[in-house]
Amino acid sequence: MRSSEFPSSVPSESPPPAEVSRKRRRRSGASSVSPPSPPGIWSRLFSGFKLLSGVTIVLGAAVLLAWGVYQYAHTTPRFALKRLEIQGATKRGEADILRLGGFKYGDNLFRLDTAKIEQRLLSDPWIKKAKVTRELPGTIQVELAERDVAALAVIGERLYLVTRTGEPFKEFEEADQSDMPLITGVSAENLARDRTQEVARIATGMEVLRHYERIPMHKVHPAQEVHLGADGIVTLTIGKKGIALHLGRGPWRKKLLMAWRVMGRMARRGRLPGIVFLDNEAHPERVVVRMR
Repeated sequence: MRSSEFPSSVPSESPPPAEVSRKRRRRSGASSVSPPSPPGIWSRLFSGFKLLSGVTIVLGAAVLLAWGVYQYAHTTPRFALKRLEIQGATKRGEADILRLGGFKYGDNLFRLDTAKIEQRLLSDPWIKKAKVTRELPGTIQVELAERDVAALAVIGERLYLVTRTGEPFKEFEEADQSDMPLITGVSAENLARDRTQEVARIATGMEVLRHYERIPMHKVHPAQEVHLGADGIVTLTIGKKGIALHLGRGPWRKKLLMAWRVMGRMARRGRLPGIVFLDNEAHPERVVVRMR
């Protein structure tokens, strides 16, 4: 029998993986591309420097522009004070407002400190509230609330103007109004020690005056003086002849109406009392009259 010889090793039908990969790349036409390498540190620093430079230039230009606008607004004659509008002032005129506020025509509106002007105006005892505003290009508006004076008060050895709420706010001067009722019996020592309490006592006197002004008798016998005694005792003096109404404590309106009726009956007989006592706490309905 004839034997056949075979090679000792049989070649594999599948090509090696590396060859397959090369064949696939040749068929697809794809080429080998390596991934991009990250930028270097100098490139990153240069990019950051360019960005920072751009921001700095923009900010610098904005600052220069703002400075230019500021300088223009604070120096140009366009914004100089040319007009002063005042509301609510009866005791103080234009010249007083300029003097008290510490400013003048021609001042630059942006250089004027409105808050400081308000504080200067409030240093005047007549001015209770002040509001100062700018109105471009050349106007300052001043809104004032002044104190209203309703009586005079003798405090110690001095005379003061008093508001309707009983607040003594200014020492009396010759130019001030003087034809007003007088409040007496106020202690300077008590006012310095406890101002709230002493102002409340003055307010009681003002309350008596308000009640009296609502009674027709006040037109014939105007109020002259309210004396504030100890423990809330009040005496009201009225008329040119000084008729004393001893009111004691309240209720004020009820007692004043009683005095009006008594004096009305006496006036019809052509007589006027010197003193009317309405301070009997045990019998408040009693009225005692003392003739002159």
